[in-house]
Amino acid sequence: MHKKSGYSLILFLIFIMTYSCEEKEVTPPEQTKISADFTAFATPPASYYSGGTASHTIQIKNTGNTRWKFWIGCSVRNKSGGWYDIPVDTVTLNPLETSKQIDMSWRLPTDKIIVSGSYLSRAAIWKTNPSLPGAVQLDVNEIADAFDAFNFIDEFNSFENTRWVVSTKLTPGYGRFTIPNIIVENGILSVKFPKLTKDGGEIKTVSPAKYKYGSYRASIKTPLQLPGTYTTFFLYESANLDEIDIEIWNDGTGKVDFNTWVKGVQKFSAQVVLPFNPGEQFHEYRIDYYPNEVSFWIDNVKLKSTGDISQIPTTITNIYLSGWWPKWMTGDASSADNFARYEWVKH
Repeated sequence: MHKKSGYSLILFLIFIMTYSCEEKEVTPPEQTKISADFTAFATPPASYYSGGTASHTIQIKNTGNTRWKFWIGCSVRNKSGGWYDIPVDTVTLNPLETSKQIDMSWRLPTDKIIVSGSYLSRAAIWKTNPSLPGAVQLDVNEIADAFDAFNFIDEFNSFENTRWVVSTKLTPGYGRFTIPNIIVENGILSVKFPKLTKDGGEIKTVSPAKYKYGSYRASIKTPLQLPGTYTTFFLYESANLDEIDIEIWNDGTGKVDFNTWVKGVQKFSAQVVLPFNPGEQFHEYRIDYYPNEVSFWIDNVKLKSTGDISQIPTTITNIYLSGWWPKWMTGDASSADNFARYEWVKH
């Protein structure tokens, strides 16, 4: 009798325990989730110059389930593939909280020449300090062609002797380049084609050559009608004979020649006919010179380019502005002075 009661009690306890386990669900502890996303990333699409500041605005959201300190990185990249890193910042957020605006800025260096032209902006969110091994990136955002950066703009308010020198020599065609044919006044550099001669004028950046990859731009108005002459904007290195040319015909036809030369050998040549007379008003002429492409632009429209590495110079160069009489053109000296005008140049 005693044994039977004990056996029944054991069965009863097993039943109670089984019933309790079936009724009560065991909830596992919540796993920590660390994540974040960008809610905003912007850079004003402006042009910046040496010493200027390209600003970026960033906002992020903590999309995880725990309070966390996130690391924010921001960098900019030029068209030659070179990166500049902005010092990292941090922000601590509660779950589902969005940060205030985070400002991150890149100051263009003043102590060296940068690759000018368009820059890409990139921002990243990191779980930990990205400078340490094993850092995990949580999100990344990019803006292609975010802003333009340049070393200088010369608006010809005066003649900058630290930047330019006037050529005094025979031209590659007829006549000579002479000092009186370079005039700077009222914010315009004028290259004079003096009457009754086939002389011209030229300026170039001071030696030694110091420019290389980047975007070269100039606002130019040619003589209205002076057949037999060129107005030019080009890059040239006299030791290796590397050259990239924009040569505008001054005969009213709108013809423009684009060329590259490598070690004195012409490697690329193309001509376009513009739908306007380049002597009627100022237009922007542009050379983009990078390791993998040289392209030619007018009024922000890409007209010709080459990506053939054998056609692309590789040496440091000077910037030239000139007006002259090529021997392969036909035209007579004018009875009046004519002028090629440059409103500004930047690189």
